[in-house]
Amino acid sequence: MKLSHLGATLLLAVTLLVSPCRAAELPDSGSLTPAQTTELYTELKDEGLVVLDVRSEAEFADGHIEGALNIPVEELASRIQEVPEGKPMLIVCRSGHRASIAFNTLRKLGRSTDDVWYLTGYTDYSSGTPRFYR
Repeated sequence: MKLSHLGATLLLAVTLLVSPCRAAELPDSGSLTPAQTTELYTELKDEGLVVLDVRSEAEFADGHIEGALNIPVEELASRIQEVPEGKPMLIVCRSGHRASIAFNTLRKLGRSTDDVWYLTGYTDYSSGTPRFYR
């Protein structure tokens, strides 16, 4: 019996040492500075990060982050079923104001915002690769 406990303990220890534990490295949900946003986007963009762009359709058509989901902030409540759940999400707009409104809308609608962030700064969409700055 003691040997099986030792084996289980060793297995758990090895699993914890070998498995990446990114959650401790991620910032708390909510607002991010441009530098934090750049780091988060770079780290999670290939790992299922949902980018929710809450600008107007016209703004989105002028340039956007590749793969972003466009739901204008004023339509978010009526289109909430289109917003994926259970995935990390970055909310962006042009200056951060609409993104903060969208974040609070998600909370008011009962969505978990544990892994949801929004940029408090500007985004430049012109190059095809987003640039976040203040």
